[in-house]
Amino acid sequence: MPTKSDSVIVDRSKDRRILDFRPLGFRDAVVLGRYSYASAHDRLEDHNHGKMLEICFLESGKQKYTVEGKSYDLVGGDLFVTLPDETHGTGETPEEKGTLFWLLLSVPQARHRYLGLTAVEGRQLFEQFSKLPERQFRAASSIKKTLYNIFSAFDDDNPLRSINLKNLLLRFLLDVLDSSRQSRPAASSTIRDVQQYIAANSNKMLSLRQLADVANLSQSRLKARFKAEVGIPPADYIMRHKVEKAKHLLRTSRQNITQIAMGLGFSSTQYFAVTFKRYTGKTPSEYRES
Repeated sequence: MPTKSDSVIVDRSKDRRILDFRPLGFRDAVVLGRYSYASAHDRLEDHNHGKMLEICFLESGKQKYTVEGKSYDLVGGDLFVTLPDETHGTGETPEEKGTLFWLLLSVPQARHRYLGLTAVEGRQLFEQFSKLPERQFRAASSIKKTLYNIFSAFDDDNPLRSINLKNLLLRFLLDVLDSSRQSRPAASSTIRDVQQYIAANSNKMLSLRQLADVANLSQSRLKARFKAEVGIPPADYIMRHKVEKAKHLLRTSRQNITQIAMGLGFSSTQYFAVTFKRYTGKTPSEYRES
């Protein structure tokens, strides 16, 4: 069962792992969590971590967040920062299929060291997050590696574990700040052509080879470029596009579920229903009724 302590819920499960730094004597880094969902989960209700900063890194997938009533759409490779005392959640959207990390950090206390820094240095570092130009931005390539290294260091039971963890956490925070200063690159014309082709052929199950031919790239090169520029792999993008179109048809048309499934290129109503629930957390019938 979830346990709540100091505005922190430590809710571990088979697809969620949460590192709790407090038993190691940390007063600054509180928890680092990671979930990897193969299908959508219930929405994350609005909550508030009090005097804590939260940094999320969406490794893969898509996710909608709301902060103080404003919505943000994240894609794989995005960082997202929630400042102390801000109420946030996923609104009416479920926690979607994908992999996400989140780190909770306490506000520095006067006269206390912060992740090995002096009290002054800790406050200076923390203040930089209140001055971010945007709360959502692309992550530097080093971010993912550092996060996985923190998990490895946490499991490495040796006398230098705490020192290593503090260094890795500081590296992560500095890399987040560096990332925030970089402009978000736009998708290239090549990848936009592929997206337009997918939209124009939503009644078909497109293969990676077909998309590679449109882009005039090898399949491996297209897959890498598409994920880097769009945030999710081509196959995931295709299915999400179909699910979004299905949601629109379920809300606005009189077509039955079989007609919608066939019109979107699914080989069977069952395959459509399984896919739809994986991305939305509901069956097509449940979604239409709601």
